[in-house]
Amino acid sequence: MMKLILTSCVLMSLAASSHAAPVKKLQILIDSQPILFDSTPILKNSDWLVPIEPICKQLELKVEYPDGEDMVVICGGAETELCVPLLLEKDAFNIDNVTYAKLESITEPFGFGIYKASKNRFEIIRPEQFPPQFTLPDLDNTPRRLQDFRGKKTLLYIWGSW
Repeated sequence: MMKLILTSCVLMSLAASSHAAPVKKLQILIDSQPILFDSTPILKNSDWLVPIEPICKQLELKVEYPDGEDMVVICGGAETELCVPLLLEKDAFNIDNVTYAKLESITEPFGFGIYKASKNRFEIIRPEQFPPQFTLPDLDNTPRRLQDFRGKKTLLYIWGSW
């Protein structure tokens, strides 16, 4: 009897370790508002898997589950109606009747950016909030692009002689 219980405990712990462990500390902000998840995001192989429904709802994207297909399709976009399929068991995963995907798989095809403030804190940036891209020379006449300074504190000093 003792051997059976011990074996069951070992098997259960192996099964639990092969499955991704839920982590409750993930915070994702859109327009400075936190996304509230009904199901807990999962950290798997150092990648966050998040429930797609709450993020898509907040980003005004539609989620569709085509009948008889092993995929989920996300549609939306400001200028064009873009649809992006996510293949189940490759790009998206169903766990306990909740569809999870990597945050990048949901946001990047639609032009949203992701700012990683820390290991557990992300901010989704809408395409219209990105600054215009430009290149200017520095004091040594080396061309510098604004995007090269992303994530760093940057002071733009603009001077004109007019």
